[in-house]
Amino acid sequence: MNENKSKSNKQLKQNKTDVLDHLLDDPTESIRNIAKKMNSYRQKVWREKKKLEDEHVIWGYTAVIDESKLNHVSYMVLMKTKPMSRELADLMVHGLLKGEAHKQNVRLLNLCRVNGEYDWIMRFSAPDHATARRYYDTLRLFYDEYLLEKPVMVDMCFCLVAEGKRNPEIKRLHDFVVD
Repeated sequence: MNENKSKSNKQLKQNKTDVLDHLLDDPTESIRNIAKKMNSYRQKVWREKKKLEDEHVIWGYTAVIDESKLNHVSYMVLMKTKPMSRELADLMVHGLLKGEAHKQNVRLLNLCRVNGEYDWIMRFSAPDHATARRYYDTLRLFYDEYLLEKPVMVDMCFCLVAEGKRNPEIKRLHDFVVD
């Protein structure tokens, strides 16, 4: 009986992994097609997907955008802050919930708390350098009392992989070769 339970648990984990892999590959693919590729049943795949969403393993679905094709420029900001405090957490959550970046005509793409030399990595796009600089200056003023040093802002030239998707124009990397 334990052997059957072990096989069953192993199969459940594999189903979860398979559903996640298919959704990562193409979140717009139908449940029917995913089930067919997995040699499974549509309802079984739907239940697994729903469970992953309910548990917030899957936060949502998104389009991967080439910001440069929209004439936007992408940036990364690296920040070193004092140790995390309730006030800093509240400030960040409040700013995100109020959509402060959007109000400044900036598309906030990623904001991650990290371990290492920096404490925060932010990725955003803006229609031009002036808008990006205003947003960066706002961040510096807004978080001034929590910063250990001036944040670093870099212009992202080319993205090979974004959100787990390989750039379909990956060979454009050769445009950056210096002869």
